[in-house]
Amino acid sequence: MTKITLQQMTSSEYDSFKVSTVKSFAAGNVTAGTWKQSGAENKAEAMLKQLLPDGNVTAGHRFYTITTDQENLGTLWVFVQGSSAFLFDIMLDKRFRGVGYGRQTMTVMEKMLADEGIREVELHVFGHNAPARALYQKIGYLETDVTMKKKLPSQT
Repeated sequence: MTKITLQQMTSSEYDSFKVSTVKSFAAGNVTAGTWKQSGAENKAEAMLKQLLPDGNVTAGHRFYTITTDQENLGTLWVFVQGSSAFLFDIMLDKRFRGVGYGRQTMTVMEKMLADEGIREVELHVFGHNAPARALYQKIGYLETDVTMKKKLPSQT
């Protein structure tokens, strides 16, 4: 497998990242049943604006392009505060999923953070995202809480 690196995103890469992140976050919430399809992207965009008031230069937030010598594989967004980090998003292009690049990206990110004195990384993953959940569990992430929901039949 080709070695990956994390390169700080350029402004134009961030602009593309922002668009795909809004779509992905909205779709994840719709699939999870948290939001209705109508207005989901508007909600996701509003949350992103609140979370990142200064865009890609918002304090503590780091944005990377996951690359090899030949091409870009995807993106990574992590927030660092004190000795903790929160992985907001890792997104690999579909053609690079399931072949070890996700695991390698997590390893590179964790080493980079540990070298800076970061002692823990947290993340959120939608319950319906079985491949991501399996990856995180395989590399040592523990579930710290689980939210569950059941749709009841309509009585109308």
